[in-house]
Amino acid sequence: MRAHPSSVHPGGAAAQRNGLLDLLRFAAALTVAVYHFLYRGAREGGYLDFGFGAAGVSVSLGYLGVNLFFMISGFVIIWSASGRDWYGFSVDRLARLYPAHLAAMTLTFLVMAWWGLPPYSTDIFQWLANLTMLAPMFGADFMDGAYWSIVIEIIFYGWVAIGLFSGVLPRHTDAAVAIWIMLVMVNNTMLGSRPVELLFLTEYGSYFALGIMVWRISSLGGSTLRLLLAALATIMTFHAAEVQRLDVIARLEEASSGPVVALANAGIIAAFVLAAVVGRHIKASPWVLALGGISYPFYLIHQNAGYILMNATGPMIGKWAAFALALALSLAFSLAIYKYLEPAGRVLIRALFTPIGRFLPRTAWQYPAPAE
Repeated sequence: MRAHPSSVHPGGAAAQRNGLLDLLRFAAALTVAVYHFLYRGAREGGYLDFGFGAAGVSVSLGYLGVNLFFMISGFVIIWSASGRDWYGFSVDRLARLYPAHLAAMTLTFLVMAWWGLPPYSTDIFQWLANLTMLAPMFGADFMDGAYWSIVIEIIFYGWVAIGLFSGVLPRHTDAAVAIWIMLVMVNNTMLGSRPVELLFLTEYGSYFALGIMVWRISSLGGSTLRLLLAALATIMTFHAAEVQRLDVIARLEEASSGPVVALANAGIIAAFVLAAVVGRHIKASPWVLALGGISYPFYLIHQNAGYILMNATGPMIGKWAAFALALALSLAFSLAIYKYLEPAGRVLIRALFTPIGRFLPRTAWQYPAPAE
């Protein structure tokens, strides 16, 4: 049933927010940060001047935290899009992503500019290109290597917006996911097309699709098609994890064994499904919401600035103290961004873009309430 856009409440699910997913989101961000600081920084690119030996090896699968992000995103974004029109959804996503990106990217730029030594050299053109969140399109590197996954998210949001505009979402969500999973399977196992991979996110599409289907099943029931799609998406996550393992071997000449990576992949899926299903029935406390809130700016800000800080302080205070300091300061700045800068940025973006929606074609569909 079609509804007037104004009748769709864009933020009415705060009371329904899944606290366990917030905790899992923070755990994923923390896992990625520890992986960068203890393992990847010293082993690839010369980012860190010292390594952490066996401690680093023990967290060498921390990159799977990004895959966990994608599963959570599939679940939350489809939930969030429910009951919204394409433009309201797009403005809310911009308001969610951009303020933290601008703050974290600018802070990283200032730290790198002050440092001024390769591989951390930068210039004003790189900062300007990164204002778009799509810096490689303008011939510049991301200000921080972690930003690549945000582009993946933006492409996913774009497809969701197209689905809302066309009416494919929510009316034909299962059919759309079925087509997507078929593309994932064909491209990942037979075609290997890079353009198809980029446009349709086939490298990580199985994680997004699994998140979507877990939301659909837990909210609307487990039809045969939904259960089949969830099963196919799950199978393809193991294929994606193995491809990642082979990529790690190519880049670092070492990696965990196939069975270990598969077991770790099964672990993050189990944690996600448990949090997604159980967490909707548990009221989130303010501190849980805060941990979920800082996970995004923390993910954006920790890497290059953290490497630089660790290199500068490690010789004076020791590498473990430098690691703890980088982690603590990354969390502190992330909390400041979340508490002070993001709210003001969201208000500004909504004030700028919401009025434009009155001059654009709008569609909205009555459906279960949005998530955030």
